[in-house]
Amino acid sequence: MKAIIVQPPKPGIEFVDLKQPIRHGNGAVKVKILENGICGSDREIVKGRLTTARPPAGKDWLVLGHEALGAVEDSVDPRFKPGDLVMPINRRSFEGKCLNCLVGRPDFCEAEEYVEAGMVGMDGFMIEYYYDDPKYLVKVPAEIKDIAILAQPLSDLEKSVEEILAIQKRVIWTCDDATYNCRRAAVFGTGATGTLFALLLKTYGFEVYMINRRDPLESEAAIAEEAGLIYYNYAKDGLDKLKRMRFDLVIDTTGGSASLIKDEVEMLKPNGILGLFGFPSEGEAVIPYDVFQRFIYKANVIVGLINGQKPHFQLALLHLAQWKAIWPGVTKRLITRVISINDEKEVIKALSEKERGEIKVKIKWD
Repeated sequence: MKAIIVQPPKPGIEFVDLKQPIRHGNGAVKVKILENGICGSDREIVKGRLTTARPPAGKDWLVLGHEALGAVEDSVDPRFKPGDLVMPINRRSFEGKCLNCLVGRPDFCEAEEYVEAGMVGMDGFMIEYYYDDPKYLVKVPAEIKDIAILAQPLSDLEKSVEEILAIQKRVIWTCDDATYNCRRAAVFGTGATGTLFALLLKTYGFEVYMINRRDPLESEAAIAEEAGLIYYNYAKDGLDKLKRMRFDLVIDTTGGSASLIKDEVEMLKPNGILGLFGFPSEGEAVIPYDVFQRFIYKANVIVGLINGQKPHFQLALLHLAQWKAIWPGVTKRLITRVISINDEKEVIKALSEKERGEIKVKIKWD
């Protein structure tokens, strides 16, 4: 069976024909892969820059890919039948040594012994077919097959919002009409994660600013207009204006310089929360004592956000269905390119570099 493999920490990818099937867990369901999504983590592995990437035990190679949509080909589990569309969960418990892993939440693994498909100790899903454990499969409605690949990255954000709202139960954070309509959120970054985060927070009722250091591309402007988002170019209009406006919630998805964190902290209102989703790739977060003093007096919070689990995948699929109904133009723009697995040159290019204006690129298995 055809597969795309990597050998971390070495850079590069290889198209291979594997002789032995890949099995996860009890392997009760045979899944034929229909599509893979490409994200920044895949590219970091391909470039040899993701230091946490490692093959499964006893191997020097790893099947790439943690975003996938597949169809059931065969199953000994009565909950799944041939033809069902499914999506696999990417982060999983390794040996279930901590309580969180034992109750299906390896995203909070305390033993730090989870595995993650296509990234950490577990073969991924850029493969013609594989066998999986039913408990790690989520059924996908056929009506959103065209955008379902977005459910994996969106699941991480569903978990992030759940976590933020849980933290904010420390205060009365809803408005006097019991909604979040009076709350203001800033999302730094307008790539796939930033766009999905902005749309999700808008769904919850926040006033949402999409923030970048350039003017919006045509597609970004169209998404913002249809969904009622506010685009802000801080290179032109400045960060000081954002600090004066003050925000209840600031989300960083940029993966850029850590130096931006100081400015984001200064944008927070009392009781406000800063969520860090993107991994900084350079710089230092130097926060002066007076900024820290204000941070403490305002009872602010900084939280790291990462990885959703099965309930979040299911919620992501529901939100995608909702968006397709209320923002049809937006959802059509979220998939920016589809590449055939047989076009190896274009697949390698897509896994090596991000295109301007890209939100989500899919690899289609013909």
